[in-house]
Amino acid sequence: MEEQTKKCPFCGQEINALAIKCRFCGNWLDERHEGPQYARNPQPDPQPQQTPPPPYGQQVPPYGQQTPPPQYGQQTPPQYGQQVPPQYNQQYYGQPQPSRSNGIGIAGFILALLSLLLGWIPILGWIVWLLGLVFSLVGIFRKPRGLAVAGLIISLLAIILILAITGGVVSAANEALSSFDYDI
Repeated sequence: MEEQTKKCPFCGQEINALAIKCRFCGNWLDERHEGPQYARNPQPDPQPQQTPPPPYGQQVPPYGQQTPPPQYGQQTPPQYGQQVPPQYNQQYYGQPQPSRSNGIGIAGFILALLSLLLGWIPILGWIVWLLGLVFSLVGIFRKPRGLAVAGLIISLLAIILILAITGGVVSAANEALSSFDYDI
């Protein structure tokens, strides 16, 4: 069985007689596939010039009418592509956000935790406790306050622990000194 062939009218290559598209040049041989949408490199249709949409909430004047000039005290509507200033304390997405941490409050919290751990060391525990208390008190006046309040509470618990340890050491020392007999 011999395969029937024909020549492509576009490139002249031998192709199958039943082919509807040339395998060499890619052109359609069938009338149904003619036109610019089936061309190999179609040219894009020129797009008509479109007017930009109006800003949100602004009405569009009827065709052919211009927008009236703004009255005294009114702002002019923004032009297409122009940045609109934020309203109602809204911020642009591109602006840096303010810091959402309280470094002094965090320092007070950490120092208060350290004072709990180091409270049994006489001088060091007291200094760390005092610094934790001061930083926590200053951090309460800044936002967010969570860790500053926690640092203040832990500092108060730490001073109770420090006083209990100091009282225990002093009473043990007094008892030890009173048990000695002094013969003079």
